[in-house]
Amino acid sequence: MATDLTATCVLTWAAALAERTSRGGRLAAQAKVFASEAANRACQEALQIHRGNGFHEDYEIAQLYRDVRVTTIYEGTS
Repeated sequence: MATDLTATCVLTWAAALAERTSRGGRLAAQAKVFASEAANRACQEALQIHRGNGFHEDYEIAQLYRDVRVTTIYEGTS
C-alpha cells in the first residue's frame, strides 16, 4: 500500500510538471487511473485485514470502501 501511495504521488507530481507540454494530458490520465486503482487495492486490503469487522459501521474503512469505489467512475472510467 505504501509503494502504491508513493508511486501515485510521483506520477501525479510528474503530470503536474508536464502540464504545459503535449504529454501533460496523457500523464494526467495515467495518474488518475493508477491513483483510483491503487485506492481500490488499498481499501480492499484494509477490508481483508479487518475481516468481517471492516463492513461494520463502527469502522471507518466501511465508509472509505464505499467512497473509493466511485473514483473509478469520476472523470472517466478506469
